[in-house]
Amino acid sequence: MSPDQYKARSAAKVATMRHSARPSPQGQMLARTRFDYRSQIGDCLDASVVTAPVQFLQRSLPEARLAIRKRKRGGAIEDMLDHPMLALIQAPNPYYGDIALWFGTILSRCIDGNAYWMKVRNRAGRPVELWYVPHWMMEPVAPHDGNEFISHYRYAPGGGAEPMRIDPHDVVHFRHGINPRNLRKGLSPIDGAIREIFMDLEASNFVASLLRNMGIPGVVISPKGGAMPAPDDVEATKAWFQEAFGGDRRGGPLVMGAPTDVTPYGFNPQQMNMSEARDIAEERICALLGVPAAIVGFGSGLQQTKVGATMEELRKLAWHNGVLPMGRELIDELKRSLLPDFDDPSGLDLYWNTDEVLALQEDEEKQEKRWLERLKGGGIDLFEYRQGIGMEADDSHRIFLRPINVIEVPSSRAPAGRDGKAARYGVKHAEGDGHDHALPEGARRASEAAIERGRAYVRMLERQENGLREAFEKPLMRLFGRMRSAARAAAIAALETPKTTKAEGDEDLIARIMELFDSEGWQAELTQAYGAHYLEVANAVQDAAERAGLGTNLPDPVARAIVATGGRRAGLVDIDAQSRAAIFQALAEGRAEGEGVQQLADRIALYVEAGPWNAAEIRARIIARTETKFAQNLSTI
Repeated sequence: MSPDQYKARSAAKVATMRHSARPSPQGQMLARTRFDYRSQIGDCLDASVVTAPVQFLQRSLPEARLAIRKRKRGGAIEDMLDHPMLALIQAPNPYYGDIALWFGTILSRCIDGNAYWMKVRNRAGRPVELWYVPHWMMEPVAPHDGNEFISHYRYAPGGGAEPMRIDPHDVVHFRHGINPRNLRKGLSPIDGAIREIFMDLEASNFVASLLRNMGIPGVVISPKGGAMPAPDDVEATKAWFQEAFGGDRRGGPLVMGAPTDVTPYGFNPQQMNMSEARDIAEERICALLGVPAAIVGFGSGLQQTKVGATMEELRKLAWHNGVLPMGRELIDELKRSLLPDFDDPSGLDLYWNTDEVLALQEDEEKQEKRWLERLKGGGIDLFEYRQGIGMEADDSHRIFLRPINVIEVPSSRAPAGRDGKAARYGVKHAEGDGHDHALPEGARRASEAAIERGRAYVRMLERQENGLREAFEKPLMRLFGRMRSAARAAAIAALETPKTTKAEGDEDLIARIMELFDSEGWQAELTQAYGAHYLEVANAVQDAAERAGLGTNLPDPVARAIVATGGRRAGLVDIDAQSRAAIFQALAEGRAEGEGVQQLADRIALYVEAGPWNAAEIRARIIARTETKFAQNLSTI
C-alpha cells in the first residue's frame, strides 16, 4: 500500500469515528428498571420542581449585558457598543425582544440540553432576524455514510406542515456539553434526575387525587339493632341533619328519636405529607442546575440559611455556579455560529458585563479597602485610586505613595546583604531593560555609600522608636489619670444635684457632667503634650540623620511646623465626643446593675479614662505608638 493510500484510508477511519451517523444503541430506559420514566414526565413544563430553578436562571441572566470588546495593538481594549450583532440580538424580530429570546433559549437549554435559533437572511446573506425554535421542533441530522458531522437540521413545526431541511449555517445550536448517546446534541442538565422529577409529579398527583376523589362524609349515621330504614327515611334523615347542623348551626346538640350510632369519619391530612420525598427532588434539580435551593424559594433550601450561608452568599454562589457558566456556554456558541456573519471573530471577545448585577457587587467598604491597599503598596497612583472609588481625579493626583524606607536601586546593581544575597529590607528593584549598565567606579562607590548611609539611618530610627514611644506613654497615662479624677468629681456633683424638672433626662445629666468636667481644658493639655512629643521626635530624627552622615539640620521654622502638626494631630483624639460616649455607656450599664451614686461615679471615671478602649494603658500605648511613627515620618520628610 502506497503512503497516499494509507493516508486516505486512515482519514476515512477517523471521519467514520468522528461522524458516527447513528446514536448509541442504548435505549431511553433508566438503569435497573423497565418503566419509561422519560416519557412519563413529558416536557417538564408543568413540573414546578423544574420550572422554579429554570425561571431563576431566566430572570437572572438578563441582569448582565452581552457585550463585545476588541483588543488593539499594545494591549488596549475597546468596547464595541454599536456592533451589529448586538443590535440584532436586542431586537431579534418584529414580535419579541432579547429578554423573551433569552428566556426561551434558557428554558430549552436547561430542560433538553439543546436550544436553537433560526436565522432569517436578507439578499446580501446577512442575518436580519432571529427566531427561537422549541427544542422538540429541531433535530440535527447526519448522512448515513458519516461523511459529515451534521448535513442539515430537520425542522418540524407541526400543525400538518411538512418538515423542512435547514442549512446548518442558518441555525445557532446551543448545546450543554455533548450527549454521548448522540454526539450531535447536548445532554440535558437534569437528565440525571428523571426519577426525582417523576417522584415529585406523582406526589403532587397523589395529594390532588385524594382531595379530588375522596369526597368522604364527615359523619356516618346508622341505626342500631340491624334495623333497615326505608330509602325515603334515609333521605329525610340526611336532609334533616344537614339542615340542623350545617352552616352556622354547626356544634349544636343532637337528639335522635331511636337508638342510633353517629360516627365521625374522615381522612388524616398527615397521610398526605410528602415533604421529605419532594425535598429530595428539589435538592437534586437545583444541584444539577447550579442554583442553591434557598434562592429559588424551596423549603429544603431555606433550612440551610438558618445554620449556614447567608442569602447574600447564596445569591453569589448561584451566579458563580449556575448563571455565569451557562452564560459562557451561550457566548461560546454565538462566537462560533453568529458572530462570523457580521465580523471576523479573531481579536474580538464576547462577554457578559456584570457591572450592574446586584448579587455580584462588592460591598463599598470592602471595595474601598482593596483600592487603599493597592495605593499603599505602590501598585497604583493616587489618580487611579480616586477613580477606582468613584471620586474625581485630575493630573495633580498622578503621584505614587510609598513608604519612606523603600529605596530604589537599579536591578543590575542590587546591594548585597550580609549573607551575600540581594538585600531584602527596604529595597525596590527598578525596572531594567535586561542589560548590565555598569556605573563608573567612583560613581558606583558613591552610590553604594549613599545607600549604606540611608540604611543606617533607617536602623537608627527603628532603635529610637521604642524609647520615644515609652517616653510619650508616661505623660499620657498621667493625663488620663487626672481626667479620671476630674470625671469622678464631676459625676458625683451632677448625680447628687436634684433634678430641676421631672422631664429632665440623661441628656441633661450628661451635659451637666461635661460642663463640670471641662473637656476643652483637657483637650488643650493633650495638644500641648502632642506638640512636646513631636518636637522631641524631630530632635531625635535630626540626631539620627547627623550620625548617619546625612548632614542635615532642623531649622526653627521647620521645628515650629512639626510642633503645629502635632497639635493638629491631637485634634484626632476628640476628648469631648469620647467622654460623652463613655458617660452614656457607663450610665446605661450602671443603672442596669442597680448601682448608686458612688458606684456610678466610679464607673464613669473608669470609662472616661479608657476612652474608646478597655483600659487607659491600651489607650496610651496605641496613641504613643501611632503618633511616634507618624512624627518620625514627618520629621524625616
